Amino acid sequence: MFSNYKSTNSSRRMQGKRSLANLTACKLDLQNEIKLLFKSFKEVLEMTNDALLHFPPQYRSKVLEASVLQSKQAEKLSEVFGNKVKFGKYRRLILSLEGYIILFKKLSRNGFPMNIKTGNIQSILNQQQTLDLFNDTDYNDDPILYFGYQKDRFGQFINPQIVYIDESEIVFTISESDFDIYPGDEDLSTKPVSPVSPSPYLKGIKKKVI
Repeated sequence: MFSNYKSTNSSRRMQGKRSLANLTACKLDLQNEIKLLFKSFKEVLEMTNDALLHFPPQYRSKVLEASVLQSKQAEKLSEVFGNKVKFGKYRRLILSLEGYIILFKKLSRNGFPMNIKTGNIQSILNQQQTLDLFNDTDYNDDPILYFGYQKDRFGQFINPQIVYIDESEIVFTISESDFDIYPGDEDLSTKPVSPVSPSPYLKGIKKKVI
């Protein structure tokens, strides 16, 4: 089996593609890091909600929520993972863990990253080695994963998950239910939110009642 895996990756390199990821190996390689990612995202939602309280809903720009979320995510990940967090070109947040590259993006209903379809994005979805994304060539062989989330019709953030895409097809996903992340508690994806303003809040955090 190991010989076949090496042969497959050798063939992929000849095609200019990154090493192949599979669900079982990924969950094993990243079992501790995945738990930290989901726990961190829960805290990111809380941090984002707290930051948004400083902006009256009627004056918020359309991109404010996404911008605050991304900033808080970069802050929290740097706190948890240290120098494993970097910014690539276009200030894209990159997390390098145990031979995997993790990018962060909101997901569509179908589970795909919501990106403008540029040549670079298509190369990511096809696991190409050469990308106009990184400032160096240290990551040319590492499989690329997405840590993503969706929004429901109420504007709440739901279903955080890790997605692996190759040949522009979703190969596998990893969700909170795959790990015992919150023993004795509900998964983040099912926790309700009690909004404190007309603006939609991020799902997963109960606001404190004073």
